Amino acid sequence: MGISMWVLLFVQLPPLFNLPKSHLQCYGETVYCIGTDMLSRCNQADSPVDRFISVVAWNISTLRPPIFGFVPYNPILGETHHVSRANLNVLLEQISHHPPVSALHATDEKQKIQLIWCQQCVPKFNGIAVVNEVRGKRQLKLLSRGETYEMNSPNLLIRILPTPGVDWDGDVRIRCPENGLEAELHYGHKSFLGLRGSHRSVKGKILETSTKRTLFEFNGNWDRTVTMKDNTSGKLTVIYNAEEVYSGLKTPIVNDLQVIV
Repeated sequence: MGISMWVLLFVQLPPLFNLPKSHLQCYGETVYCIGTDMLSRCNQADSPVDRFISVVAWNISTLRPPIFGFVPYNPILGETHHVSRANLNVLLEQISHHPPVSALHATDEKQKIQLIWCQQCVPKFNGIAVVNEVRGKRQLKLLSRGETYEMNSPNLLIRILPTPGVDWDGDVRIRCPENGLEAELHYGHKSFLGLRGSHRSVKGKILETSTKRTLFEFNGNWDRTVTMKDNTSGKLTVIYNAEEVYSGLKTPIVNDLQVIV
């Protein structure tokens, strides 16, 4: 059962509250709908550490502020969504209906980058909110570097009480066996009464897998800025600026309007 069906269990919404697009499109937009090309940066640095930092920043950039009360349509089995932007080609398909599973495959031939994602959304109601657990594996492959970054997704929290709203919540782990680095990210939100926590916060660290030594720590808000601290030098660096990511976006243009029957 998709997000829209769970919302309809609580409130019978007319069709005008459906976003004019499918869940597949919303899923794919996290990859291609971006003002600054964070993905290409992942393969440009010569240092494995710098590449890993770029992957962490790109991972944060895939989050989008959800809108409470407006939901995308649930895709049917076999439905696809295909978008090409510059050198990036993105293809999504609904590969299972029960349970609902979506798959994404994207390639950037110029930067030698490949994305392979597969996700299943499992909603659970806890009395005051619907926690939409996003299960599945995400891989980012830097083919020319011989590196594969494995990661998961945070959960989508749909609050009903005391104030309706939507947040990303939970822990994300990014791991690259080839360079021996991993990252732990925690996405948080304000507590039930708004007395604890920070709205749309993200904090975490980058560490060596073998020694568990923390190299960098970062803290901020994924809809604003995220700052990273080098634990060796103490230097602070802004690794993510949401304004740069969201600004400058243009409406996609369909190049070929021909309908194939």
